[in-house]
Amino acid sequence: RSRAGVVVESEMQRLNRRLPDLGEPASAEVRQAMARVVDKLLHTPTVRAKELQDMDGPGDYAKMLHELFDLDPRETVTVATPPLSGPGESP
Repeated sequence: RSRAGVVVESEMQRLNRRLPDLGEPASAEVRQAMARVVDKLLHTPTVRAKELQDMDGPGDYAKMLHELFDLDPRETVTVATPPLSGPGESP
């Protein structure tokens, strides 16, 4: 998710350079729309990864995420044990 956030921010900077007259309200709306798209695209893989982690254990979870998302091994350390989230909370 953090990598996706970096991509969204990079694309927003690109959009603002290409459309300097876009204005802050429109720019904020586009940023929010892109964030919703990212959340929707990552929701199912995130849920599925957590389900698979429950079956395979923490070590395999980190390895799976590393392989699936081509993550830097230092980043997978933070997901070796997935965060607990309550109902309605984003992972």
